[in-house]
Amino acid sequence: MAINGKNYDWEDITVRLPQGETVGITDISYKDGQGVEPRYGRGATPRGYGRKNYEASGSFTLDRDEFERLKKELASSGAGGIYDHTPFPVVVSYANADQPTIVDTLPACKVTSHDTSSAQGDDNAGQVKCEITILSPILWNGVPAKVDRKVSSLTG
Repeated sequence: MAINGKNYDWEDITVRLPQGETVGITDISYKDGQGVEPRYGRGATPRGYGRKNYEASGSFTLDRDEFERLKKELASSGAGGIYDHTPFPVVVSYANADQPTIVDTLPACKVTSHDTSSAQGDDNAGQVKCEITILSPILWNGVPAKVDRKVSSLTG
């Protein structure tokens, strides 16, 4: 296969959290999905399907100083605790010089857990991993993963 140019790398990624552009981030991942359940009737093959609930989640790893800034921002946006914050957006941009910028938006995130570990010899001691639940469909470069089709009111 021919090499046609530079592809995205970690240097091309920008992440915005509530405290602004995040420079002390070493990892980010996010995913979503909506399962389907086969529906059977007579016979051995499905005659249709039903949809399960949409789910999205993710995680990111921050240097300790960046986590301290995030923690302060989260505490000030809610009732004062790390987990009492209002949902916040995470914006991940992939920018390569010769390609259009790709922007994924995780619109309503809640931190659900965080943990840290450090060991003798660590070159980056004190990193904090945050797990998040994403409460609204991810926008994959502007395209929603799921369109909410609310049932209209029968009385209105």
